[in-house]
Amino acid sequence: MLVFLSEVRVASGAQLARRWWGARVPSDARSRLARKTLARLEASGLVDRLPQRIGGVRGGSRSIIYALGSTGRRLLKRDGITTKRVGAPGERYLAHHLAATELRVRLFEAGLRGELDVIEIESEPRCWRTYTGPHGASRVVKPDLFVRIGAGALEDRYLVEIDRATESLPTITAKARVYLEHYRSGSEQQRHGVYPRVIWSAPNDHRAAQLHQALAVLPSPARHLFSIWPYDEIVGRMAAEARA
Repeated sequence: MLVFLSEVRVASGAQLARRWWGARVPSDARSRLARKTLARLEASGLVDRLPQRIGGVRGGSRSIIYALGSTGRRLLKRDGITTKRVGAPGERYLAHHLAATELRVRLFEAGLRGELDVIEIESEPRCWRTYTGPHGASRVVKPDLFVRIGAGALEDRYLVEIDRATESLPTITAKARVYLEHYRSGSEQQRHGVYPRVIWSAPNDHRAAQLHQALAVLPSPARHLFSIWPYDEIVGRMAAEARA
């Protein structure tokens, strides 16, 4: 669990209970065990409880947000895993990273149910890609997640952008141009033989329409590289594509 926290940076008590204890509802035995264990880990400094809560104090223990604690960071550093202290991040940071953590948990749960074969998931910054841009400049494309899904004898590869409707449309277009530049560099194709599908997740229909508007101005490769999916449908769509 400590390695997982080092990768996702932040996770709610409910997300950790689902991922590591198989909890389904707050009142079940697994949820209670998760709360007791997390309390012990917090007391020992392995995890930190952040001052913010999801939905305020009325959310109960499920609303508590955890990050790796100082003892946990020292423990992982012995194994060569270096993680910075999260501290007290802002609401935008938390919402974004908790959405990424939630997607990882949902993919794990879908794998347990046999709905799809999750081969690999990488969170940022591990999923970032360095490449050589125009004029030999070193460039970086920064997706939120990289996901590999088994599809029979093959696999589907995705770079996921988790949109929270907080960025302007020009910012979205500029970010998409970086993906196109990365695609044209050929670095990903040279390593893996294929370029991943870039998924832009939308929190609602209005934002999906805005994303379509932002990406419509891009040249033709964008139509093949980019897809805009509702956030709540990402796991189901990945499973459907793996079965196709």
